[in-house]
Amino acid sequence: MKRTYISPVTIFAIAAFLVVASPATAQISLGTAQNFGVLGGSTVTNTGATTVNGNVGVSPGSAVAGFPPGVVVGGAIHSNDAVAMQAQNDLTTAYNNIASTPCTVDLTGQNLGGLTLTPGVYCFSSSAQLTGALTLNGLGNPNALFLFKIGSTLTTASGSSVTVINAGSGCNNVYWQVGSSATLGTGTSFSGDILALTSITLTTGANTSGRALARNGAVTLDTNNVHTCGPGVVCPIITVNPVTLPNGVVGVPYNQIVSGSGGTAPYAFSVSSGTLPPGLILNSATGAITGSPTTPGTFTFTITATDANGCSGSRLYTIGIASSPTCPVITLSPATLPPGMLGTPYSQSVTASGGTTPYTYTIASGALPGGLSLNPASGLISGVPVQTGFFNVTIRATDANGCIGARSYTLTILPAATIPGAPTLDGFALAILIALVTGAGLFAMKRF
Repeated sequence: MKRTYISPVTIFAIAAFLVVASPATAQISLGTAQNFGVLGGSTVTNTGATTVNGNVGVSPGSAVAGFPPGVVVGGAIHSNDAVAMQAQNDLTTAYNNIASTPCTVDLTGQNLGGLTLTPGVYCFSSSAQLTGALTLNGLGNPNALFLFKIGSTLTTASGSSVTVINAGSGCNNVYWQVGSSATLGTGTSFSGDILALTSITLTTGANTSGRALARNGAVTLDTNNVHTCGPGVVCPIITVNPVTLPNGVVGVPYNQIVSGSGGTAPYAFSVSSGTLPPGLILNSATGAITGSPTTPGTFTFTITATDANGCSGSRLYTIGIASSPTCPVITLSPATLPPGMLGTPYSQSVTASGGTTPYTYTIASGALPGGLSLNPASGLISGVPVQTGFFNVTIRATDANGCIGARSYTLTILPAATIPGAPTLDGFALAILIALVTGAGLFAMKRF
C-alpha cells in the first residue's frame, strides 16, 4: 500500500496550515443586487472618506447618511425605491440559495487565520472568526467557487486578510452567507461578497473586494474602500440540467448530456470541482459526458455552464459506478470525513449501502494518518493521530456477493497547538513551503 503524507516537521515549519476540502459548489446569482456595492435593510451610514464601487442602497428603510464625504463610483444612491426593493428581493434569493447548499467541510470552532482552502462549501454552525491571513486557492480554475455558511456572526481581527490566488476571483466567486451580523476589524483586507441576515460593520480602514449586502439591518462604514470589480453585467440565474445524472457500470459505455438554460447561448461546460469517474470525459462545447467507466465507486463533482456573456451557473452531481453489470451501485457514507486534531482521539464510521450485508472495508489507495486504523468489519476509523497534514485515502466496501463500492476522502489532521519557539520564515520561504505542501495534497493517488 502506497502512503502519501506530510511529516510533522514540514507541517510545523510553516506559519499557515493548509486544509484541502472535497469541493462542492452551487449556482449563485445576485440578480440586480450585483449592481450594488453596499445594500442595507434599515440604514446605510458612513463616516470619513469612503469609496463605494457600484450602487449604494437601502430598503425597506430609507436613510442613507454620510455621502458626502463618502463617494459613490459607477453607481447611484437608491433610497427605498424600486431599484433597491428589487435588489433586496434578489439578495434574499441568493442568500437562501447559499443557505441550502450542502456543506463539504465543517469548520465550526476553528479560526480561519492561517488556513489555505480550496474550492468548496465551508460551514460554521455558530460564529466564525478570522485572525490573520486566510488564503483561497482557486487551483488555476477561473470558475472556482468558495461558499462560507456561517450560523451566527462573522468577525475579523484588526489587520486580517482574505486573499484569492491562482485564478480565482474574490469579486465574483467568493460568498459569505452570515446568519446574523458581520464585523470587519480595523485595517482588514477582505475578499468576497458578504450576504448578512442582519447588519454589516466595516470599521476604520477595512477594505473589501466584494459587496456588503445586509438584508434586515444596517450597513455601517468608516473610511473604507468597497470594490466590486465594477457593476458589470447583471447575470441571470443560469440552470444546469438535468437535476441528477444516471449511475454507470464499469466497462459499459456511458452517454449523458448536460445543458444550460436561462442565459445566452452558446454555453461552455467545465468540471469546476471534484472529478468525473475515471474513464469519463466532458465535452466542453456540447455538454456530453461520454466514455466507459474504469473504476467502481461514488464520485461527486460540479459542472459549470458559462454563457456567451460570461455568466455562469453550476450544479453538484454524484454518480455511482457499479463494479459489474450484475452488481448494484454500492455507496459509502458520509461524503466527507470531519477533521481531527493531533493527539486527540478520533472516531468516525464509514458505512456502505446498496449491496448485500455484511460488508468488508479496506483501504484501496492512499493511507490514513499515522495512529489511525480502519476496522474491516465495521468501517470505523479510530485511534489517536500522531501526524498532522492532509491525507488522501480511498476506502472500499465489498459486499457478501463480491460487489464493490468505494469513495475517496481527504482527512485533515490539525496541529494541537503552536510550538513555542518555532522558527519563523520570511515571505519568500513561506511561499515555497506552502506551494510544496499544496502540491503534496494534490498528488494523485494510485487507482485501485
